[in-house]
Amino acid sequence: MFSHKTSAKNNAVILSSLEIYNLLKTIQKSKQLISLSFEALPEHCLTSLIEVHHETKVLIFDEPYPALSDKLIASKDEAEFSLKLNGLPVKFKSKFILNNNKTLNDLYVPFPKEIYYPQKRQYHRFRTEFVDSIKAKVYLSRTRQLSCELINISLNGLCLRFPYSFASMFQLNQTIDDIYIELPDIKGFSIAAKIINARIENNYSHITLGLKINERKSNIEKTIQQFIFRTENI
Repeated sequence: MFSHKTSAKNNAVILSSLEIYNLLKTIQKSKQLISLSFEALPEHCLTSLIEVHHETKVLIFDEPYPALSDKLIASKDEAEFSLKLNGLPVKFKSKFILNNNKTLNDLYVPFPKEIYYPQKRQYHRFRTEFVDSIKAKVYLSRTRQLSCELINISLNGLCLRFPYSFASMFQLNQTIDDIYIELPDIKGFSIAAKIINARIENNYSHITLGLKINERKSNIEKTIQQFIFRTENI
């Protein structure tokens, strides 16, 4: 769809349905104006993404300014949507779905098959405090394991909460080679991570560690993304 010569090298075109969903949600939350254009339209319109429906794979945009004609919406031409996100261009194409509800002027569009976004993508961190407690185990040796609570997680790092009595067992820049995360209804996984910060909480009752994941394996990335995506839609 996008003829960018360097896209294969810099991984600029997003094809994963999960990554596309995550990026669309980010665009929706940014509330930015989006340029909408057709090959048959000499000038672009402005719209915004107001709803992202994962189950039906449908996007809903508000009525653009200036408004599009029914004839143009019913055309077989793909519309191109473009905006700037974090200072970088985002582009995707899709065809409109005819809206039979004449009282609404919203535009309905199926999920794009790919999105052009030329950067090393960053993934938001999901806080787990508002779902059931998620347990983790830290293995300091074959015979010593510590139970803790997962506070938040992203593809780049995680945050663990321990009783303060465990504080003396950790230090900054320490690498923990085996951290096992027990995700609900999803097979858990083990990672290695380095402690980059620590914070004492609740009048010395707990210590919270921020850790950077050392190695990002594709199967673990997929598990984390599936967990973040599924939990955000509960």
